[in-house]
Formats: sequence, structure tokens, C-alpha cells
Amino acid sequence: METLATLEWTYLPLLEYSERKPRVILQALARMPQLFVELICALYKPTEESGVVEEPPENLEHAQNIATQAYNVLRLWDILPGTSSDGTIDGLALLAWIAEARKLAQAKGRGPIADQKIGEILSASPVDEDGFWPARAVREIIEATQNGEIDLGFLVGRRNRRGVTGRLPRDGGNLERMEAKHYREAAKATALEWPRTSSLLKKMADDYDHDAHWHDQLAERIDW
Repeated sequence: METLATLEWTYLPLLEYSERKPRVILQALARMPQLFVELICALYKPTEESGVVEEPPENLEHAQNIATQAYNVLRLWDILPGTSSDGTIDGLALLAWIAEARKLAQAKGRGPIADQKIGEILSASPVDEDGFWPARAVREIIEATQNGEIDLGFLVGRRNRRGVTGRLPRDGGNLERMEAKHYREAAKATALEWPRTSSLLKKMADDYDHDAHWHDQLAERIDW
């Protein structure tokens, strides 16, 4: 397993666009919070507020190459810690992973950016058995942490995971209105037990409503 993860790290640029996508290294990230923090440290400097001071790298080019690779691994990461073989999320395992990752990152002076990246991976959550997104285990994390950086990463991560959309010139914001409707229904369904999660879902719905209006205006200009 370790050998495969090392090979995937080495050949990541080739594997990303091949039939054999990198998976082992992404699974390792979901199991090993210390690996997650190592990538964060390779990519980001400690905050000034942390008081952590590090010597500049002796080989700047090598450090930059490592940082690029770390960025790409984190960008591709879509396996939530605590994910079982059947795709369900073990909430206790997820909570333990996050607690350890946050502790390690704080000690390295990377607490805020680590929280954002944790929020981003939380956005990879599957739909829950109740039919709404995110999974209950993720909702519980959001409610328990009450952390603005995690919330921000969650919003950004979900937005980025949407990917590229296609539409006819006069379709306007129909796709965005569908997204807004979906998130607003989820916000309503989660409002009682998970109010912070519901608020984030409402924010997603509002953002898509705004995007829909922009696309509508763009479509109208075609007929001018």
C-alpha cells in the first residue's frame, strides 16, 4: 500500500488523466491526518499569529515542486475520512480524524488553512439516507465545530466540485435555479436539528439564485 501511494505521488500528473486514476494516496489521506498536515505544511507557511518560525528551504526549486504536487493531491482528494467500504460514513472515525488533523496543524502554525481544507473535504460528502446532502455525520461535524474557516471551505469546496456546466445560449439561469431549489429544500429539511448546516445550505441556494439572475441577463443580451 505504501509503495503504491509513493508511485501515485511520483506519477500523479500522468495518472490524473489516465484510465487508472490515483486512489491509494487519496485513501491514505483519509486514514492519516499526519499526511494531510504534511501536505498543508508543504503548501502553506505558518501564520504570523501562530508564532511558529521555520527556516527557508535549502533547495527552493525542490520545495516548489513538492508544493505543486501537494496542491494537486489535495485538489483531487474526494474520499471523506471515515468512509467505509460500502460508502457510508463512520461519524466517530471522521470526528477523530478531524480532531487529530486540527491538533497537528495548530502545532505547525497552519490551523486556519487546515480548517478550510477540512471544510473542502467535508463537501465531498455523499447524500444521506434521508435523501438530503450532506450526510448526517458531516452535519454533526459542522454543528460541533462551529468554525467559520471550516464553513468557508465547505462552501468553496462544494462550489468547485460542481465542475463545468453546458447550456444553450438562451437557456439563461435554469440550471442554477434547479441547484438553488435543491439546496433550499435541503436547508428546510435540516433546519431543526442542524441549524448551522441549514444556514450554509441556504447560502448556497442564495448564491445560485444570484448566478441564475446573471445568466438570465446574459441570455437577454443575445436578443438585443
